[in-house]
Amino acid sequence: MLQLTILIVDDTCEHRDILRRLLQSEGYRVVEAQPGLDALQKSRSMRPDLILASLSLPGHPAWDTIQQLRAQPTLSQTPILGTTVYETLLSRARIRSVGCVDCVEKPFDFDYLLSSIDHLLLTSSSLPPVA
Repeated sequence: MLQLTILIVDDTCEHRDILRRLLQSEGYRVVEAQPGLDALQKSRSMRPDLILASLSLPGHPAWDTIQQLRAQPTLSQTPILGTTVYETLLSRARIRSVGCVDCVEKPFDFDYLLSSIDHLLLTSSSLPPVA
């Protein structure tokens, strides 16, 4: 069976560690990155199947990182799922405008998070390749 790869982009080591352990226990290959150059370099070399990216409030480097990831031609069809503690302050339209297909709230409901990831991976696998 093909092992799908998820890139976790978060500036908090503890959040990355929790997500890594959860996702690895579900059989995913996980790579961790800090927002910024680290995430961009790792995404170019590994071409993840899904990116799980932390969103702070607008203006934070995480927003720029997500926009830069989305701008890469090889990642244009890769789903980016945002994670945030600010979900009540961020509209769905604003979250999508930065390049995320959806967002889940921290602290995580792990069943909901895994369900969202599974749904996005299933949906994205049926998308046509980018020309």
